[in-house]
This record gives sequence, C-alpha cells and structure tokens, in this order.
Amino acid sequence: MQKFDDTLLSDYMDSFLGYGATNADYWFVGMEEGGGNSFEEVNRRLTQWDERGRNALEDIYDYHLDIGVSKWFQKKAPLQPTWNRLIRVLLAAKGVAPERELVRSYQIEQLGRSNGEVCLLEFLPLPSPTTNHWLYDKHSDIPVLASRKLYVQQIGMDRVKTIAQRMLEYQPKFVMFYGIGYLDWWQKVANTVLNPTLVHDKTAYFGKSGDTAIAVSQHPVAQGVSLEYFHEIGRTLSEIRDSIRNK
Repeated sequence: MQKFDDTLLSDYMDSFLGYGATNADYWFVGMEEGGGNSFEEVNRRLTQWDERGRNALEDIYDYHLDIGVSKWFQKKAPLQPTWNRLIRVLLAAKGVAPERELVRSYQIEQLGRSNGEVCLLEFLPLPSPTTNHWLYDKHSDIPVLASRKLYVQQIGMDRVKTIAQRMLEYQPKFVMFYGIGYLDWWQKVANTVLNPTLVHDKTAYFGKSGDTAIAVSQHPVAQGVSLEYFHEIGRTLSEIRDSIRNK
C-alpha cells in the first residue's frame, strides 16, 4: 500500500488555505476542494505545494498548471460548475451583468490569482470528490485521518479560528460561505447573526461583521438552484455593503 509522506501531509493540513490573496476584497469559503480521487492525484498536489514553497494561498492558475490541470484556463475553457456561480455572485455584487462569456473570461484570467481581487478559501484542507469518499486512512498513519468524521471534528475547530482571525484582520468587502449543510460551521466562523432569507424559493443567510458583508448560500452545484439565485445574492451583498458604508 502506497503511503503519503506524513510530515508533508500534516504540514499541508496545517497550512494550506486555498487560492488568491487574503488582502483580496471578495472571499468565497467552501467546505473543501473537489478532486482527491486517488493516491496519485493527492500526492501530486502535495509534491507541487512543497516545491512551490508551501504557500498558505496559491495562485490558482499557476498551481493547477503545475499539477497538470489546465482545461479551466485555456481559451474557450468550459465553465467550472462551482466557480461559474461564484463569479456570477461577484459580478452581480459589482453591478456587472453576469453574461456567460464574461464569466468565462473571468475564470480564465482573474479568479483566484495571487494579485487579484478574489480569495477562494477551503474550510477543510484535503481534497475529496464526495463526503462518502475517504482514502486518507489507507495511505496515512496520521491519527486524525483514521476517519472522515474525526478529521472534520478536529481540523474544523482549528480552521474556524484561522479563518475567523483572517477575516478580522483583513476585513474583506464580503465573505460568502457556500453549502447550507455546513451552516453550523459558517456560523462559528462568522461569529455574528445570520438571518435566513428566501431567495428565488431557496434559503440564503445574510449578515455583517465589522465592515464585511456576509452571506451563506446553497452550494453552487446543488440541484434546483437557479443562476438568478446567485445573482440576487450578489446584489444583496452589495446592498449590505452600502448600508455599512452609509452608517
């Protein structure tokens, strides 16, 4: 059975947060990154992260090229299902019509760049294709990876503190957490009142913390959630920002 370098894997879990820059104006926080279908794929991610300097935040374009995933950034790239809707939230918040080709251009050229305006954070550090898929117990001897449940419980509390502290320090214009099923975790990070609101027949939550507008949305790839749902969340985040500036 192939084994990860557990020292490297542990360092990755302690340090890797996602893509972009923490001084970016707009943050999106998801539960975890997709992928991680095989030992080889995860090991390639770990190795490249190590060789690139063990950055807490990576440039999404450069890092994905180094791990051999370039299709999302080529000319006429397909729209990545999750990023597509996050970009639509951002454009709507900025008062820009989120037309399909504009979304595609933003994905290819701007999303998650180390010098850009968007920070994509992962609440949990290890990639996983689904919540039912767990390969780490077979390829690592790190005790916390013995089960997904143990991993989420123990790593989760550390990440709450890390992300909350960075939000307090950098005060982004908005933070959108996505995945209503993880509302309890998002509430812990935001540490503020989040009010439920019906948006195009689906629930979203809104609030503010300091100078930051906050939303919790359905997951971008959840069934039955319209594009207009995400457009409206973007517009609502903009309205919350306006109310903060005008107080």
